[in-house]
Amino acid sequence: YTLRRLAAWARRHRRVLLVAALVLVLLLVAAPVAFGSDVYGNVGPAPQLPAGGLVERYPLSNYELDEYFNGVEASLTGGIDVSGVPPLIAYMLAQVLWLYTAFMSRLLITLFSFAFSLDLINGNGNPGSGALTPVSQAIHSIYANTFGAPWLVVAILLTGCWAMWKTLVQRRYTETAGKLGLSLVYLVLALGIVTQPQVTIGPASQLTNQISTAFLSITSKGTLGGEQEAKQAASGQLFELLIAQPWTVLEFGGIEHCVATPVASKPKSVAVRPLASNPDMDAKLAAQLETGTEVGAEHKICVNALHKYAPHFLAYTFQSSERNAEHTALEHGKSSDLPNNDPAKASGSYPLGPVDKPAADAMGKGGQYQRLLLAFVIVLGADGVLLLLGALCLGVIVSQILFLLLLSFAPVALVVGVFPGRGHEFFKGWLTRLASFLLRKAVYSLILAIVLAICRALAEATSNLGWLLSFVLQAAFLWAAFLYRNKLTGDLLAATTGTRAGDGDRLGLLPVLYAATRFAGMAAGRHSPATTPPIQPGRTGKKPGAPQPTSKTNTPAKTGAKTPVETTAPGQAGGSS
Repeated sequence: YTLRRLAAWARRHRRVLLVAALVLVLLLVAAPVAFGSDVYGNVGPAPQLPAGGLVERYPLSNYELDEYFNGVEASLTGGIDVSGVPPLIAYMLAQVLWLYTAFMSRLLITLFSFAFSLDLINGNGNPGSGALTPVSQAIHSIYANTFGAPWLVVAILLTGCWAMWKTLVQRRYTETAGKLGLSLVYLVLALGIVTQPQVTIGPASQLTNQISTAFLSITSKGTLGGEQEAKQAASGQLFELLIAQPWTVLEFGGIEHCVATPVASKPKSVAVRPLASNPDMDAKLAAQLETGTEVGAEHKICVNALHKYAPHFLAYTFQSSERNAEHTALEHGKSSDLPNNDPAKASGSYPLGPVDKPAADAMGKGGQYQRLLLAFVIVLGADGVLLLLGALCLGVIVSQILFLLLLSFAPVALVVGVFPGRGHEFFKGWLTRLASFLLRKAVYSLILAIVLAICRALAEATSNLGWLLSFVLQAAFLWAAFLYRNKLTGDLLAATTGTRAGDGDRLGLLPVLYAATRFAGMAAGRHSPATTPPIQPGRTGKKPGAPQPTSKTNTPAKTGAKTPVETTAPGQAGGSS
């Protein structure tokens, strides 16, 4: 039954599956060339983050997965050995999945830094750098030449006529006074936006940016920092979650590994947790291992691969001779095999021994199947992060564009908002949508800050459960947040602006146009002879004994009988054709 449902789903989405397969094939073919030239650095935007952070420390092309085994081996005595072909295929698939995850994650981090650095309204702070100045000029031009003072005078005169009718004829004094006062308030607000947008809109946008920065700059200690510090901290957390830690797991077989003591020439790997039987000692050793490189526990020695091995491998490009030398030194457990240009070789700050040999097994023939499985789990978990944070970042950018679009309709809102009733509803909806798009950046910043804080708390709470379970729990939380994002943002926007997310994207004119089209169609159909039923004569003036119609439609008594044509005699009262 499950296979039948899966086959039916594949038939329904066969086009999507074909496109995905084509993309995977193209990535498989073009990945070595593309990442060898660092395509992201060539086509990506300028860095929006300060230098010195984890994101910009190494090129993205250095995060490719290494492999050190032959798919096919031939010898004169042993013949041809093809046992390495299946692991090689598994490695290539894992490499494609990881390259996709790394590229999209890096793109997401760039989009995040760009979204919360971009200020389309005010620009970079210099006069005239933002879009508010040209939009203000366009508003002034529309008000002066197209839809301005003459139309406003007509609107005020019609409003005065409406007020006279309400007071003198219908005698609704209180209702008329309240609506006239509301028209005056809307008129003053709209005039302020139309004539002085730099004074009214500019400070409001700057205040929103300050609130957004305040939300993002909340650190784990609850303190506030600057904008650059906030973006660097958030992007660093995302980079470590999506790229640094998964790459370390795929490259070295885990964030941490332990070997039993005493360590022999062929060390025996053992489980990392628990580090000690005493809970207090276990917590102390776990904290030391998390921040350090190596720690001695009960009957084992544990190493942090992220801190000890990753910086040496990432310092060199993929498939370079220096990186190959780093793998040789790690595989043999000898610091003397390190490349000569590695500063740690001369200083002795990177000691290698038998305890480090298991970290090289993931790059060999026997570790590729586990690599493929982990790469699949990582890409599934990272997709939730990409969808959630990508939607938030794109929402920040699109909201600024829609804000400028609505702002250009300020002259129309000025004229229409004077009319009581529908005019007030139009102006209120326009102003509410304008405020919702302006505040959306701050709301999304708050959501992002909460999401990152919860991810950090989950990572700390599940540190003793292993990296895989910690990553899965964080991914599940982010997937749940993505699925309920509309309700979450809608409730926050409703609490601040009175409208839900998405309400500002709907045009209230569409239902009116639809109703007008329906009424026009009904009016046109009323004169159609094919749909108009025959008009029956009235009862007034009918002769005695004339048959009375029983329904609006005359039905012939017999099949095939002709329907009689009714006529009206001259002078006879009744219906007319």
